[in-house]
Amino acid sequence: MRKLTYKIIAISIVVLGMAASCHATKLAGEFLTTGFGARALGMGGAFVSIADDASAIYWNPAGLVQLQRSQILFMHSERFGGLVDYNCFGFSRPLSRAESGDVAGGIGLIWLRVSDIAFTSHLDEPGEDFIDSNGNGTWDPGERRLWRPDRVRWESDNEIAGFISYSRSLDSQTSLGINVKLIWKEIADITALGFGLDAALLHNISANWKVGLNLQDITTTPLYWDGWYYSADTPSGKYKVSSKETIYPTLKVGSSYQLPLQSLSGTIAIAADCDFKFEGLSEDEVDFSIGKVSGDIHLGTFYEYSKMILVSLGMDRKRLCAGIGLRLGRFSIDYAFWRDTEIDNTHRISASMNFD
Repeated sequence: MRKLTYKIIAISIVVLGMAASCHATKLAGEFLTTGFGARALGMGGAFVSIADDASAIYWNPAGLVQLQRSQILFMHSERFGGLVDYNCFGFSRPLSRAESGDVAGGIGLIWLRVSDIAFTSHLDEPGEDFIDSNGNGTWDPGERRLWRPDRVRWESDNEIAGFISYSRSLDSQTSLGINVKLIWKEIADITALGFGLDAALLHNISANWKVGLNLQDITTTPLYWDGWYYSADTPSGKYKVSSKETIYPTLKVGSSYQLPLQSLSGTIAIAADCDFKFEGLSEDEVDFSIGKVSGDIHLGTFYEYSKMILVSLGMDRKRLCAGIGLRLGRFSIDYAFWRDTEIDNTHRISASMNFD
């Protein structure tokens, strides 16, 4: 009977997400697709079925009950050669241990920032911003634009997501988790505010084999935009922005197998995840696409020696990832590398601490 209940929960989550996705906006939540924790990212993001540190807040909140102690985690990443700053914070804490089920909670934050974005839509002064060849006082196609950095509006793009997580084990094999999240975006004088919900499951098939599921933005996440955009094409030089967009659900499904190796004084693990999306993305945007359903594949493995040194290798969206970590008592530090031949490579470093 309990197994049937689990299946009903999982199927209901998927159906709700797919139904809600009919009214969503492509790529509205793209900044949330990276995840956090250098250990997880060194495995190519194949972490939804492992989720055994504070980064589970993002990957799979059902995994928070696996943590025996409170943990705090920070990550900093400079993406694409420093063009994008990406920072994360996570805090998890066991709330109770009881025969009726373990309970854990957490909070998290993701902050993406792009600085020094040049806005030129407001520039329309003859002689200052362009050469007015025909003397009509306005810029026409073919007339030369003048680059004046002192007249450009330099702005930043900030995208922030905050998480509140709750996890509860149903028995020794299965746990459920939920995220409530707040999203805030700002670019120039335009801001957006939104609210979302994630639902997750983690199940131990055996002592070494686990499967995980996380449906992010389960009912779609609305974003409400408001502000002013400055443009020389309007009589007042600006116009009001007021609109709504929504983030499609993403279904993250994964499995992992961990095998203790006494002969090597450590543990080796392999993991595979797939992120199913329902945005109708084309094959050049994702790893595969079938009608409205598309997906990205994440593959990863790690070897942990004597619970002290961890080496990982992974594949994230057909790009190579690698990582290394060091455990010193209650402290951990991890580094991950993501290879990109088109823009530039991405480096990630995170640090965590366990405490009572």
